[in-house]
Amino acid sequence: MIRVYWKNKIQDASKVHISPVNTGLLYGESLFESIPVYHGAAFGLKEHLDRLKKGCDFLKWPMPKAVEFQKGIRLFFRELGGDFLIRFNLTQELHRAAGPRDFFKHAPVLYATARLLRHDPQDPKPLFGKVGVSPWQASSSQVFPNYFKAAVYMTTRVVFREHPEWQDVLRLNAQGFVVDGGSSMPFWFDGRKICAPPLGLGGLASVTRIKILSLCGQMGLPVVEKAWKPGDAVQKGEVFMAGSGVGVMGVSHINGLKLKNSGAMTDLLWQRYRTEVLKLAESNFL
Repeated sequence: MIRVYWKNKIQDASKVHISPVNTGLLYGESLFESIPVYHGAAFGLKEHLDRLKKGCDFLKWPMPKAVEFQKGIRLFFRELGGDFLIRFNLTQELHRAAGPRDFFKHAPVLYATARLLRHDPQDPKPLFGKVGVSPWQASSSQVFPNYFKAAVYMTTRVVFREHPEWQDVLRLNAQGFVVDGGSSMPFWFDGRKICAPPLGLGGLASVTRIKILSLCGQMGLPVVEKAWKPGDAVQKGEVFMAGSGVGVMGVSHINGLKLKNSGAMTDLLWQRYRTEVLKLAESNFL
């Protein structure tokens, strides 16, 4: 049975009722943040909530208080223990049937679900997987604010149905440059420096992206914002994905083509990432 954090407590999903007069159902107007939790400590909680507030400001919704999110994390930790990914959702329950020109100022409803992480910070070896290239063109930052997932998840889920062997997808713009990933942020190590897709291309302003770039800076690794294409990565260097669900995942294939190199930089960053989250978990546990 799926368990849901709703109305300040954990309940069976069957007891959670969303009105049909709901912005998520009527207009697809909802917000969410997925946050990794390590032994009760949420990694990047402030940054995730800051980004969620941007979404609330955009939709003219009041932002729920941080204590509501913190309570959901604590309650799920009591039930699940260990490490998990919590996804907070916000939708606005409307008080009457409404059209697209009707707006309301009351606070959105917060609910959350949780699932196990795909990665294990206790494992010294990072995840590795195959990725593909999405046939759906990524939008630019001029088309949609880059702190929203927008229609990314819908198109990504369609691709995953057709390619269950892929662990993620690369999303490209009209010029064929990598903009972001379906659920994680891609990086290319070209043999000398780590290349992050420029946010100006329109990719998600990922919290984990910020964390990875910060770790690279602490380690003295050269990082640049540079546009690159999948073919570049197949020929040299290595690609890794970073996100709340996977931590740091190495890429072995792109669209069925095996990368000539993979492993060293992915492993180095995974070791640093897991050191950070284990330290966070230990401090929270103590």
